[in-house]
Amino acid sequence: MKDYLTVSALTQYLKRKFTADPYLQKVYLTGEISNFRRRPKHQYFSIKDDQAVINATMFQGVFNKLPFELESGMKVNIVGHLDLYAPSGSYSVIVEKMEPDGIGALAVQFEQLKNKLQKAGLFEKNQRSIPRFPKNIAVITSPSGAVIRDIMTTVQRRYPIAQITLYPAAVQGEQAVPSLLRQLEAVEAKDVYDVLIIGRGGGSMEDLWAFNDEQLALKLAQSPIPVISSVGHETDTTIADYVADQRAATPTAAAEIATPILLTDVQNGLLTLQMQMSHGLGKKLQYLREKFERVRQSRVLNEPSRLYEGVNQRLDLATQNLQNNYGNLIQQKQHQFNLLEQRLTPAMERQLQSKQNRYQQLVNGLNLVSPLAVLARGYSVTTIDETIIKSIDQVKIGKTVKVQVSDGTIVAKVQGVEKQDE
Repeated sequence: MKDYLTVSALTQYLKRKFTADPYLQKVYLTGEISNFRRRPKHQYFSIKDDQAVINATMFQGVFNKLPFELESGMKVNIVGHLDLYAPSGSYSVIVEKMEPDGIGALAVQFEQLKNKLQKAGLFEKNQRSIPRFPKNIAVITSPSGAVIRDIMTTVQRRYPIAQITLYPAAVQGEQAVPSLLRQLEAVEAKDVYDVLIIGRGGGSMEDLWAFNDEQLALKLAQSPIPVISSVGHETDTTIADYVADQRAATPTAAAEIATPILLTDVQNGLLTLQMQMSHGLGKKLQYLREKFERVRQSRVLNEPSRLYEGVNQRLDLATQNLQNNYGNLIQQKQHQFNLLEQRLTPAMERQLQSKQNRYQQLVNGLNLVSPLAVLARGYSVTTIDETIIKSIDQVKIGKTVKVQVSDGTIVAKVQGVEKQDE
């Protein structure tokens, strides 16, 4: 009878082989990254060459320490060990260390950051010109290096009236980036400087690495004043050089960019400008004198009456036109008035006659109903105590009454009353 192994048993046996084999406990591979897609924690991808492919696993702790961005197609060198994953029966290399093949990790990191910032437009953002006559110059560098001495010597020689303020910073090591950022903030807070020089002396790529930091690049790009970068030697180039408004190959060159030509040359230039201005003003004055003389001798000034000859003619013409127009207007209005008068007089006479007729009708009507007219026909009005007597019950015998007739009033005493038969 043959003994059959379970799949689990065989897998466990193979896993022990991978683990126990001294040649598989530490492997060194070179190949090209394939099928890489960034995941939240652990990274899974492949390493391949022209003839084979092997799975690779990089745990989060190792991945977070990579000094460059992982990309598909990148040629890398890997140090790790082999392991077999039992549930799928597949084996992979567990990456413990990785670096780009052919060039160092720092060089790859530099190129990746350079491309990133260039695409973001940071290299074109600051293209400001350096002030020609600065009053205050800020310098961020090591207080003990030759950089600050070279800058001070050059400025003193070329433009001694400029004030230099040193902001000492660490320019190498773990504390370099925080130190540089703090001093940049201090320069901005002071808000009195015309230009900023930032830099250090030469060194290896590792020595200059602080000036390739992304945070520092962003801070320099946001600087409110022009920045001159002077990092390393002439052949050295850092991200700070790309972000700055101008790059200087040496500290001396940075000081020369920040200051004008020698002060004596400035003075000579001012004298030249003064002479040019004097010459220009002389020519301008001569031109104005000649122009004034031409104007002074003009016929208009010598015969001022010519100034208003045309005006007088236009005034006379306008006066004549106004008189003509006024006479025509008066004549026209008089004609209109005559026509209206001819129409208005008969109308007014007819209206007056109509009103008189109406008035007479009203008078006649009033006469018909007037008490005086009634009295004139022989009637009378009898009152007692100013009250018209309408009934015999209003009077008593012996009372005095007044009888009004058409031509006066009769005062009488009541002798008696007679009641009218009904």
